[in-house]
Amino acid sequence: MKKLLGIFLIAASFGAFAAPLSVGDALPAINLKDQHEQAFVAPADVQIILFAAEKGTSELMTKTLETLPSSTLKDKKAVYIADISGMPGFITKMVALPRMQKLEYLIALVRDAKDAEYLPRQPAKVTVIKVQQGTVSSIEYVSDMSQLTQLLK
Repeated sequence: MKKLLGIFLIAASFGAFAAPLSVGDALPAINLKDQHEQAFVAPADVQIILFAAEKGTSELMTKTLETLPSSTLKDKKAVYIADISGMPGFITKMVALPRMQKLEYLIALVRDAKDAEYLPRQPAKVTVIKVQQGTVSSIEYVSDMSQLTQLLK
């Protein structure tokens, strides 16, 4: 019986970590690697997290950021996270990473879907998480370039 209870408690604790962020939650540490294979840790004063969970939303982010100054993310204290966990390894290594490495801004890359379970998402939308003093203050879902541009200006 104790063994069964222990297994249940361990399983329950893993499930707790998988729950998506909500308004009022403390922002957990973001420890990923960027497109240059360097450790990426979100700065303590981050104010905006932009999360692209699928190819289409990553393309939307790229198109948007191409129209803005290369310092936009840094100036806005924003972090861009892209989930590439579903991309085949060969495509990642031979096509996607070389393209991303040419960009003038950093992209935190999710290579294992488990590392982004806490990030809320909706199909075909970029998740915009606003943070104030380390706490999630709002969560929005954006699906068009003009909305993203306005947010980042």
